[in-house]
Amino acid sequence: MTMAQTISVEIWSDVICPWCWIGKRRFERALADFPQRERVKVVQRAFRLMPGLAPQRAQNVLVQRLGSAERVAATLAHVENEAAGENLEYHLAASFVGDTLDVHRLVKFAAEKGLQEQAVERFYRAGFTENAALFERQTQLRLMADIGLDRDACAAVLDADAYAAAVDEDQRAVQAQGGSGVPFFLIDGRQAISGAQPAPTFLAALEQAWRAQPSHREQGTTGAVCGPDGCR
Repeated sequence: MTMAQTISVEIWSDVICPWCWIGKRRFERALADFPQRERVKVVQRAFRLMPGLAPQRAQNVLVQRLGSAERVAATLAHVENEAAGENLEYHLAASFVGDTLDVHRLVKFAAEKGLQEQAVERFYRAGFTENAALFERQTQLRLMADIGLDRDACAAVLDADAYAAAVDEDQRAVQAQGGSGVPFFLIDGRQAISGAQPAPTFLAALEQAWRAQPSHREQGTTGAVCGPDGCR
């Protein structure tokens, strides 16, 4: 790989997926340790975990899926502990889930303004730390104003169907790669990593991509992931 070349990293995620923010932090730690980190281009891709679902408390959905309040409490405690290990503050019992189409559309708009990273981080923090009502229009506009975007411009995005096609294309693209849950990482278009893997796994993948020939393809790696039927 020549000095002019870069490594692309595509990250599919949803802001209601607790493992996605954890996985993002672990990848960022790996990237910080990667000597050629300035040659890495990271692109956030959209994944709708719960298309069509009306907004509701995450705990209510988990009780339906796991069957008991005790199992839900144990699951949430485990994820919150993993988040704390990445210096992330989670309050999952009070968080909301639902169809995140509008959130993803706003992230696409923010990306055009050079604020993709800020938008993603703001939505994660609002949802998991602040337990904000992510699916309310005024909340979405406030969060985007927090990162410097114009409220009226964001309102215009929400009023139209702007970026909806791009969100759908992201969803189809990850499915074409064999992904069915998030977080899902595609390193240089060749190596798929599913789930919130430990930082050393991401670092090894970056190092492999830097050394790899264009025809080289790694086997996929699987870890903790959220899918339409829940997180595991």
